[in-house]
Amino acid sequence: MWRGDLGLTDLIDRQDVPKFDLRFEVLGALDEASSALGLVRAGAARAETKELVLAVQRDLCWLMSELAAVGDEARPESHIDAGRLEFLESEFQRVTAGVPLGDAFVVPGDTQASAALQLARAIIRRAERQVTLLDREAGLPNPNIIAYLNRLSALVYALARAEDAASGAPSTIAHPSSNGHR
Repeated sequence: MWRGDLGLTDLIDRQDVPKFDLRFEVLGALDEASSALGLVRAGAARAETKELVLAVQRDLCWLMSELAAVGDEARPESHIDAGRLEFLESEFQRVTAGVPLGDAFVVPGDTQASAALQLARAIIRRAERQVTLLDREAGLPNPNIIAYLNRLSALVYALARAEDAASGAPSTIAHPSSNGHR
């Protein structure tokens, strides 16, 4: 029998934690987001998307390591700081300068990369909700984590629109009969 067969696993500084612990839900969602972003990096048309996605995946690894420790003494140094928030904001401004986001709901799937980006965005939003709950229940070690995920989901949406625009594929609007308006 393997140790994990009993439904228990470890954090950096805690042993025998139930796998259903909220912290593992958060870590799992962040891991899923990074994996979805890996699909983007493998298939994006734009080199700048690939570079930016890799930087974000590295940030997510830092973020997961921060959240995988319960106590301050075992927690690695915080990497998700005000500078990383500014990085996301400046990248959002750069990406959206050339690509209008529009005011209509877009159905994912016009390109492989944008579909993977939309999947990653949805997973990031789930992770953000779970991190917010973790903050309420246990407190977060880093006040920038929720803001980082919030900005990241907006950036990932903008990247999806940019990938569609770069491919020349028109975006599929959710409600074309209403001219796409919400």
